[in-house]
Amino acid sequence: MRRPDGFDHRVERPADAEQSTDEPSRSVAAEVREVIRLDALRRRREQAAARASGELAPDAPEPRRWALSAYAGIDDDEPEAAAEAEPDAPDHADDLAPTTEGGSHAQRVDRAWRESQRAQRRLDREELKETKREAKAAKRARKKQERAEVRRFTATRRRQLRVALLSTGGLVLALALLVGLVWSPLMSVREVQVEGAERIDAALVEDALADQLGQPIATVTEQGVAERLQVIPQIESFRLDVVPPSTVIVRLVERMPVAIIETDGGASVIDAAGVVLGQVDESTAELPTLEGVEIGTEQFEAVATVLVSVPSEVLVETERIEAPTPSDIRLTLVSGQTVQWGGPEQSPLKADVVAALMETQDPAAAAVLDVRAPEHPVVRGADPEAD
Repeated sequence: MRRPDGFDHRVERPADAEQSTDEPSRSVAAEVREVIRLDALRRRREQAAARASGELAPDAPEPRRWALSAYAGIDDDEPEAAAEAEPDAPDHADDLAPTTEGGSHAQRVDRAWRESQRAQRRLDREELKETKREAKAAKRARKKQERAEVRRFTATRRRQLRVALLSTGGLVLALALLVGLVWSPLMSVREVQVEGAERIDAALVEDALADQLGQPIATVTEQGVAERLQVIPQIESFRLDVVPPSTVIVRLVERMPVAIIETDGGASVIDAAGVVLGQVDESTAELPTLEGVEIGTEQFEAVATVLVSVPSEVLVETERIEAPTPSDIRLTLVSGQTVQWGGPEQSPLKADVVAALMETQDPAAAAVLDVRAPEHPVVRGADPEAD
């Protein structure tokens, strides 16, 4: 079948028609370039304002943003215009440019959009990593600064604690050394010295403390020594001195014998407290004898007051002492004189008066020395109350 005339000939489009076909694509590219230019201008203004206000350091790098420059290469005929529109585009803009081979204009725009999104995600990931690194560095710096501040504010306390720990450690170490030294054989008792033993044989004291030899010197106490010395009645008291490293000194205070009393064991020597000190020997034979006075009675308490008040020179001149009642004490002297003492009141004054009368009065004429009133003593030739 034959075509009608005119269908075999290609219709020639006028030049205006071709130009009108390309105009939409050119107008889209122009709009994209304008948007890119305005966006770049806006970012420059924001950065300038931030630097002027001090919010952004002058040398701070420009934040990485994905740009619409990917669309600049859509129109192959105007690549130079796209470069002028975005002079600050990153160096990898060529990687962001979409491929232009094949497809319609919408497909090329879609490919460019997807490429831009992928590039933006990569940039976001890199920026996130960089942000995390900066956050970690800032956190480390903050912690370091906080520790420095804590150390600065607690320096005095730490110094005091350090001094206290060193002092405590030194004391503990010194105590440990002291304990070890005290309990070592170097600090054991090897010698016992007895001082003040006049009537007592020092060997008795040393024998009583023999079990202390070889013991740590720190374990020797007054209580332990007192328990061992109580078997020796002649000791009234003592004082213990420990002289490191190995010497113990015992200083004795002996009981003073003042009278002789008859006991079941015979004549014994007693002190003013009524403690029996042993048998009569040559050193105590001149002491007065108590007649009719028993230890522990009221008469003995009165006589004991007299015995501790009478001087030793008067005591050795006294032959016997009688006390029918606590207020009637009588002393018979070796010279045969009788002393009417009375009660234990004013015994020191009475002792002084008796001593003076013994020196001034003739025993033959002054048979009775009455000092019951010591301020007014009486001397008589015979004692009417002798019977």
